Amino acid sequence: MSYLKKISLTLMLGSTLTLGRMQPAEGLPKVEINNRNQILPTTPSSVENDSNLSLARFRLGDSQQVIENFAQAISTNPSLVTTYYDRGVAKSQLGNYRGAIKDYTQAISINPDYAIAYYNRGNAHYQLGDYREAIKDYTQTISINPYSAVTYNNRGLTRLRLGDSQGAVEDFNQAISIDPDYAVAYNNRGNARNQLGDNQEAIEDYTQAISINPSYAPAYYNRGFSYNQLGDGQAGMKDIEQAATLAQQQENTTLYLQAQEQIDK
Repeated sequence: MSYLKKISLTLMLGSTLTLGRMQPAEGLPKVEINNRNQILPTTPSSVENDSNLSLARFRLGDSQQVIENFAQAISTNPSLVTTYYDRGVAKSQLGNYRGAIKDYTQAISINPDYAIAYYNRGNAHYQLGDYREAIKDYTQTISINPYSAVTYNNRGLTRLRLGDSQGAVEDFNQAISIDPDYAVAYNNRGNARNQLGDNQEAIEDYTQAISINPSYAPAYYNRGFSYNQLGDGQAGMKDIEQAATLAQQQENTTLYLQAQEQIDK
């Protein structure tokens, strides 16, 4: 069973509900492009057109040009909250998390109830390793919108990073109560339970995640780890092999190589 001893659990940072793609914790979390159904301040049509053009370019992946366009829109109307927010999104996509935090903060100063700006600022803090600041932002998001499963998930993950496994379980419980089909939250709760030494309950969570999403490679990988800790190396290897197969199909190189390393031992 020594072939699995060095396996580390795979954590998942929840993406926003709109873009909804799962990301490894060490990867870039998806940020939410502003929902134009939100209440917008009255602005000159030229500014709104500039902002809409920037959003279109953002969706085409031209983040640097988008930032320049938003700067022009802000110079025309510096109180346009959504433009600061959208520029923060573009900066996040470029990995400029500190710059993104400044823009999200400016948007929040204009609209203190801008829940998604707190959420994305929390994600930026998370990427910088500022976990306590991230928790503050996720908590503020929850105070404005207590029905955001992804925010509970991300706060739980952040608590897990800080070593608060029991607090993490409580947040993942809340995420699952809001969205019972949230496979990512089951995976992460399994990780928290593993940290608490509850390997059997962790296996149950990974199994539930897999039942929701049968192609969920990290859940297979993590379940294999927990089986190994319970002394069932055969079941553990079977899950690791399945994780490797799925990771290769999904072009998840990091997980594939990690799993393959265990298989080759």
